[in-house]
Amino acid sequence: MKVAPAPEAFTADALQRWVAAVLATQGMDAAAATVGAKVMVRTSLRGIDTHGVSRLPGYVDRLASGEINPRAAPRFENHHGLLRCDGDGGLGQLVATAAIDRAMAQARSTAVVPCGIVHAGHLAALGTFVLTAAESGFFALLCQRTPPIMAMPGSRGPVIGNNPIAFAVPVPGQAPLVFDMAHSVVARGHVMQAQREGAQTIPGDWALGPDGRPTTDPALALKGAMQPMAGHKGLGLAMLVECLAGSLNGVIADPPGQATASLQGSAADVSAFLIVINPALAIGQDAFDVSIGAWMQAFRDGSGPGSRYPGQRQASCEAQRLADGIPIPAGLRAELRQLGARVGHPFDLLPL
Repeated sequence: MKVAPAPEAFTADALQRWVAAVLATQGMDAAAATVGAKVMVRTSLRGIDTHGVSRLPGYVDRLASGEINPRAAPRFENHHGLLRCDGDGGLGQLVATAAIDRAMAQARSTAVVPCGIVHAGHLAALGTFVLTAAESGFFALLCQRTPPIMAMPGSRGPVIGNNPIAFAVPVPGQAPLVFDMAHSVVARGHVMQAQREGAQTIPGDWALGPDGRPTTDPALALKGAMQPMAGHKGLGLAMLVECLAGSLNGVIADPPGQATASLQGSAADVSAFLIVINPALAIGQDAFDVSIGAWMQAFRDGSGPGSRYPGQRQASCEAQRLADGIPIPAGLRAELRQLGARVGHPFDLLPL
């Protein structure tokens, strides 16, 4: 049996500098490139490898084609109590960071700040953005509408996005509670990762082939659709996000041809919906902290020794990878080397 080469680990600082330099080759200014690189690398630090540095080659392709605007300047306006963000077609990591920062600034004087986001690139792991809000003392929820990539068995093709949703909340004296999920059984990035690393099969409940039947072939899965988690319940939650991030932003459903084309990579023009809540203004900081602390303690006590709540594993992973480096598997290393050669900025980082 062929054994895959072991991953090599690289420091977060070195990876961030390299990613920022690669983004800069596509016309992004240094500050914007650094923001994008910081989000991607932190996502990888927290163990979300399918949505971190691994997404860089796709983003560079979108920047090179003009589908992502390298000089984007997100614009904001307040409309009857709703903050609106037009991302100007920018890299999703840049747009979402700007939206979170603006919503937090307003939430320092307003208990609840809802924000609609349009014309943004793929946002990747939503949990990375709401985490920054929780680390600043806010409760944040973010959901993103994706092009149709999900369907139930028997469908003639994708009918709705897997429409991820994430929330984060500060926990006194502990790592923030961070929950992030797509409404498919797994995120489509897992199928992409399986194909990139040469896996011959994937679990049969992950995806459908073009014929609408469950498949274990990652290549067929990328031509078909993802399966929703918990069947119709996953579809229902995806519809909630469609209403918030799609309809409240005035988004028109993708034509069938466009939806099919979008399956080949991360979407370049997405919409999202964000809510940032300031607990200190909503209920009072002490009352909120006591409530969160009490029910989180009850959760841990009832879950048994060694149990963790969402966000703790990622926090531990981040601490470990800051010390030991971010592991990059062989397939992704090859992609990054090809990318570096193509844009004139070699991936010549030395592993730890």
